[in-house]
Amino acid sequence: MADELLIFEQTIEALFLRALAGRLTPECKARLRQAGLDVDQKLRPAYPFQSWMTFLRITSEELFPQEPLEQGTWKLGEAYIEGFRETMLGRAVLSLLRVLGPRRALMRATQSFRAGNNYTESKLKELGPTQFELWMNEVGAYPAFTAGIIHAGLRVSGAQGIVIENSGYDGHACTYRISWRDASVSSGVAGSGDSSAAKRSGSIISL
Repeated sequence: MADELLIFEQTIEALFLRALAGRLTPECKARLRQAGLDVDQKLRPAYPFQSWMTFLRITSEELFPQEPLEQGTWKLGEAYIEGFRETMLGRAVLSLLRVLGPRRALMRATQSFRAGNNYTESKLKELGPTQFELWMNEVGAYPAFTAGIIHAGLRVSGAQGIVIENSGYDGHACTYRISWRDASVSSGVAGSGDSSAAKRSGSIISL
């Protein structure tokens, strides 16, 4: 993992300039500015990971004041995918997920998350055709934010009836137990690109 954990400009753009455009109140912008993010100025190339965690907390508190942070940050994670879709990089990544289908989308978790940061590592354990455990090395203080991203990403890949549970979290790394009911045929979930090794239940895939 990188010595200094960084969140890239495109991640900030996707959430704050795209997904939340018009929703940030003057009070929220002022708190973000004090924390190191001025959404009305040109973004920096990268931001420290801990600052990113602060940005998420502030935004959740301001946009969803009546809800627990867990629920608010989950909603921000889902919103992030909507904003990411509006960026050039996001269109390319999400178009690929639609072709790959849910299983292979999960297999590419590291590559997908590394589009927006310099530190993500993951391991995927297949428990069944539509049941997986995904371990991620660093999700910070709000694992629900990452869960929201995964949930929205799986929807893009064609999965339906998605359930994501936190089955282990140590303050940094988190293991998510993920399942879905079915997937659209067009998503490519049953495509010939799935290797026989990847299909074996219980296999570990380091990404």
